[in-house]
Amino acid sequence: MADDDKPRLKRRRATPAATTPDPIEIAMEVAATGQTPSGAALEVLRANAELTRKQLVLARNELLRNRIKTARDFALTGIALILALAVMFFVWSASQASGLVIQPFSTPPDLVTRGLDGRTIASQLQDRLNQLQDDTDSIRPANTFANNWQGDVSVEIPTTGISIGELDHSLRAALGRETVVSGEVTREGDALTITVRTGGRARSIVSDTGDVDALLQGAAEAVYEMTQAFRYGFYLLDTGRREEGLVVLRQIDRAEAPIERAFANNGLAVDRIRQGDIRGALALISRARSIYPGLVPVENNAALYRHMSGEWELALAHREAALEGLRGSGRRYLLDGPAEVVEIRSKALIARYGGDFRLAADLIGSLIGKRDYGGIVATAAIHQASLLVSAHDISAARRVLTDAGLGSVSQISERAALNENFSAPTAEALVEQGRWLDALAELQAYEAAAASPMQVAQMPMVLWPQMAEALARLGRFEEAEALAAGMPSTCYSCVIARARVASLRGETGRADQLFAQATQQGPSLPFAYSAWAEAKLQRGDNAGALALLRDATQRGPRWADPLKLEGDALARMDRDRDAVRRYAAAAERAPRWGALHLAWGDALNRLGRRDDAAAKWRAASNMDLSASDRAQVAARLGGPRR
Repeated sequence: MADDDKPRLKRRRATPAATTPDPIEIAMEVAATGQTPSGAALEVLRANAELTRKQLVLARNELLRNRIKTARDFALTGIALILALAVMFFVWSASQASGLVIQPFSTPPDLVTRGLDGRTIASQLQDRLNQLQDDTDSIRPANTFANNWQGDVSVEIPTTGISIGELDHSLRAALGRETVVSGEVTREGDALTITVRTGGRARSIVSDTGDVDALLQGAAEAVYEMTQAFRYGFYLLDTGRREEGLVVLRQIDRAEAPIERAFANNGLAVDRIRQGDIRGALALISRARSIYPGLVPVENNAALYRHMSGEWELALAHREAALEGLRGSGRRYLLDGPAEVVEIRSKALIARYGGDFRLAADLIGSLIGKRDYGGIVATAAIHQASLLVSAHDISAARRVLTDAGLGSVSQISERAALNENFSAPTAEALVEQGRWLDALAELQAYEAAAASPMQVAQMPMVLWPQMAEALARLGRFEEAEALAAGMPSTCYSCVIARARVASLRGETGRADQLFAQATQQGPSLPFAYSAWAEAKLQRGDNAGALALLRDATQRGPRWADPLKLEGDALARMDRDRDAVRRYAAAAERAPRWGALHLAWGDALNRLGRRDDAAAKWRAASNMDLSASDRAQVAARLGGPRR
């Protein structure tokens, strides 16, 4: 066989020499040549892929474990934070504890068999203490006392072992300001003795007959006195035990704390006013203000007593100070309910001093239905009716009195005795209508019905000025002068009344002197300026009246009277267009004033606006009018128009 016939062997391409000792890279280089890895290279790649897969699984598991750990750490941190906050709140709450805690009393076996064990005695003592607080009509809140209940009276229930309750009790005792009461009941024969202890002091009450109710009442009063002496003193004053109450308040006045002494003098002033001693009350109020300036209850009473004495300018200043205190930190010295009542009345009286009688009436009316304090709410209908009369809305005033069941002088006087402030709305309505003889009789009826000393004390400042004017308008000048002579010279409304009497008598020089004196006594008040202007109008001094009326309007921009009088003066000066503008402004402030609408219609009629005039006269016919004004309205509506 020739050489060409021999089979040829296929020559295999030589594998390039490896460039790295790493088996994975060697296998990858083989794959890069385009040859399918085989043998050892393939095994290496397969092993590496398995290893990579397992590593990925391990990485995912590690990531999950890390996330779980992070969540656990966050949860533990949150729980620790919550626990820390809970402990802090627990400790803070314990530090704020300030109630009265009554521990169970030890009692003799025979009381236990009657169901009067230590916890029962403590619970009944708790009930008596709560009742004492409810029966005390004091503006002062419990949280202004050194031993402070804040209205929280509780009976402690003993616990055993370690517990949350025991821990809370321990913390409150260590950190708080709780007032703890303890004691025991002991028997000796038929007699029972209860001893109460608090704040290192103790009192024992004995009943020779074993009267448990008497013991508990005595124990409650003893605890009340030892922990809240000021409120206890007021409780005694309000329950007919005046002498005991005065002893308690005088003892407080000897205390070192200025605020306690100020409150004590305020309480003593309240007693003086109830006895009809206005000057004595003011002296004590002045002392309280010097001891602790800016105390809202003291400013409130200062305003009230100055008003009662007729010193309205000073009353206004104190009233504004009280209201400012109520809007600031001074409110902490008043209970929430009384604070609201005092604030509303303060706003009403400030409005009244400026002649804004409708606003004042609305504010006082908003008190009706609220919880009473100091008789303010109980007498709100009387004062609202008086303010409505001053706003020239007699019909509304009568509705208020009727709704309140106050249809007679005796009923009004009896209700008015519940509060220091006094007014006579039914008599004021007769004055408004110019029914002077009826008004005088009504005012005298109020004077005869005045029963309480503080009502009698106010007669010269409240009733006598109106009575003197009524007498003068009836021509009984000697009686008017005699009555006026008994009125205090420091009383603003009294000086105005004396000036009116002099003016009606024709003593213009003396009248002007007295009117000027009144403007000096009340430089911020509009009433003397308006009364003086009215007197000048009656003399025909229109220019002088206008100047005074501008002064009055400046001081009482919401008072209708000076605007109406200004319209009257302008009408007399044949300035009807200007008069109409003044009447319109007055009507915005006193929309139910019949006499105003009559004059307004007359001015419109003179301007030739007959339809508008008739509309005002018709409106007047549906309002409150004096007899003469009603006759004029009827004549204008029924007679020929000019």
